[in-house]
Amino acid sequence: MIKILLADDEDYIRQGIRYTIPWNAHDMEIVVEASNGMEALELAIKLRPDIILADIQMPLLNGLELTDKLGTLLPDTRIIILTAYGNTENLTHAIDVKVSAFLLKNADSEKILKTVTKVKLELEQQLERQKKTENLRGIFDDNRHLIKATLMTRFLLNQVSYTHFIDKAHPLAISTDAGSYTMLLIKCSCSDEKLAVGQFIQYFHKYQPFVFFVTDQLAVVILETTLQSLTDEKLDELLPSLLPLTFGNSIAVMRDIESYEEFPMCFSLLSHILDHCFWNTEMPYTVISPQDTIAINNGSVPTGHLVESRLLTAVLSRSAGKIKQNLNEYYEHMKQNHVSRQLFLDSVERVLLLIHAASEAAFNLEQAFSTLADLETPEEIIELIKSLALPDAPPASHSQITAGLEYISLHYNEDIHLEDVARVSYLSAGYLSRIFKSETGYSFKEYLHMIRIKKAQELLCSTGLKYYEIAEKVGYRNYKYFSSYFSKVSGCSAKEYQIRNMEKR
Repeated sequence: MIKILLADDEDYIRQGIRYTIPWNAHDMEIVVEASNGMEALELAIKLRPDIILADIQMPLLNGLELTDKLGTLLPDTRIIILTAYGNTENLTHAIDVKVSAFLLKNADSEKILKTVTKVKLELEQQLERQKKTENLRGIFDDNRHLIKATLMTRFLLNQVSYTHFIDKAHPLAISTDAGSYTMLLIKCSCSDEKLAVGQFIQYFHKYQPFVFFVTDQLAVVILETTLQSLTDEKLDELLPSLLPLTFGNSIAVMRDIESYEEFPMCFSLLSHILDHCFWNTEMPYTVISPQDTIAINNGSVPTGHLVESRLLTAVLSRSAGKIKQNLNEYYEHMKQNHVSRQLFLDSVERVLLLIHAASEAAFNLEQAFSTLADLETPEEIIELIKSLALPDAPPASHSQITAGLEYISLHYNEDIHLEDVARVSYLSAGYLSRIFKSETGYSFKEYLHMIRIKKAQELLCSTGLKYYEIAEKVGYRNYKYFSSYFSKVSGCSAKEYQIRNMEKR
């Protein structure tokens, strides 16, 4: 319904226009009347009508003066000037203040309705254009992050030049004029990219973060560090929040980057570092600078085929002692050559394939490969090989698995590890890690956090405990760990979860 304000100092004119024309039948309504220009101005600002019918001669403020003022205050409002004369006096001024139309006061109802309807149609067409523009702008805004991330990814991968990137970056409001940047590459365990991006933006909010994924589970975090540096101390403070979203110790950091022009080189170096840092299991993250020169092995493993061959020979011998000895040699060889994680996994897959083909072990090769991809440390991978290579490993019984799950349900609030569950299940840690996901649908770590968070959800809904008290009760000694895992498992914060469930009751 189009809203109309009628302004004229003569009451009979207002009444005639109001009551002789079927406004409602044409989706229009006179919502208010004014007897002088100043009153019309005040009512217009308050009610924001779509169309104003205003007498050209009114006390305090005439029609053209009213139009002039509303042109700034209400630029989308259309104004039709009523005049008692056949000529359009002050026509030049009328053009300047953008009057939409003129009407003679003595015009018949049909003429008045026709003129107002024409202005109404113009207004509706304008509103439709604005709506389309706003929709397009909304679509652009909704996809702005994706557009920026796509451009940045192509730039980091050297698919576009620096000049091309800068030309496209400025219209997208990508700030490239900071004096110092820090780039982080984080391999994520969280499959929900939207959640991970939101969490990283929250944790690094002091540094104007730009966060996006270049591949599945590989996040890039770009920080402006001109005013404050991301020191080791600050990284250590953030770690409890970051690690629940991170795959193992896969965090690589480069500080003191002076220009976006350096980004592709920095990204390339960080990618190499990320693929090698899993050997440094004692380090939760790896920090380098653009000036660092690091020797990296991305080719074949020197004499790798020999240690693989000796390990296979030991498996065929069915000697537990030889298998363990050669497996240790295989591990040390890979570690000393500091091979990349992917190169190590490729080698392990060959080893598992040979074990599966050459031994009598009845295991699901596809399931073994799936388990291998989920393991975060070299030690866990070696335990997996051991569980498949050692002869006469009896299959786990239902009671053994049940005993392990019962142990978790009773001790979830303690500092428990896979080895603890393996011990009460009378299984090796490697064998348990291999079968745990097939039995539960989760890795051991995922299952433990799921149990803890489900218990926390129950406490949130049934007690008045504070959040940090609940965190301690379910096994998190650090509240930041609890907060991050709660968001990861529940898809929302503990506070949001509590509010939602209170509303349901």
